Amino acid sequence: MARTPAGQDNKGRMRRRMQSGSRNKKLYDLAAASPLIVWYGYAIAHMLPQIVAQIASAPRSFQTILPAASQIVTIVFLGLQITLFLIRRVPMSKAEGWMPRAAALVGSNLLLALLAIPRVTLSPTMTIFSSLFVLAGTAGAIWSAMWLGRSFAIFPQARALVTGGPYRFVRHPIYLAEQIAAFGILWQYQQPWALLIVLANLAAQFPRMYFEEQVLTKNFPFYSAYAACTARLVPGVY
Repeated sequence: MARTPAGQDNKGRMRRRMQSGSRNKKLYDLAAASPLIVWYGYAIAHMLPQIVAQIASAPRSFQTILPAASQIVTIVFLGLQITLFLIRRVPMSKAEGWMPRAAALVGSNLLLALLAIPRVTLSPTMTIFSSLFVLAGTAGAIWSAMWLGRSFAIFPQARALVTGGPYRFVRHPIYLAEQIAAFGILWQYQQPWALLIVLANLAAQFPRMYFEEQVLTKNFPFYSAYAACTARLVPGVY
């Protein structure tokens, strides 16, 4: 009976260990993202019937089409994030400690506090104004997330370095796009509380960006040169 050389046998065991370790890391990554996957899925299931009913019952006009379109792109953005959670790469490195995770959680969820504030009835002009900002901001977030692709993450992690597309202009285009959408959303809720929440949400992005850039600088030597010639959030300003 032929015998497998010891060297080949050892290589086979090492390969199987590496494959098993890779599967375990992927399962752990999916488990970590599962609360957001469930939450975004619930939000989509909640929003879809409302949009269908709104489109079916409202007369066709610019004033009714724009709000529906802004909600549709929001659903697309949520669905895209679920997809990216499922297919993304395993992280090479993560920020250590609880502060980076806390900053990411606050920065990505603070706008949910708007749900505790009464909504207001907008004039036709303000409805269009608000919807345009929500539509533009969410579309920008979709574009940026698609460029991130399998490198997408909520917590500060290094998966791959992306410098193309919207990342040619700013280092954090998703956060910029989300602030544009938030500016549109705030008019739909009672003031001044909605404005205060949106401003707090903007402030929460700065520590979030700081921790992300620390991880990227540590893992990608080119990132420092990229950061030196690319605005952080607003081209030509900051």
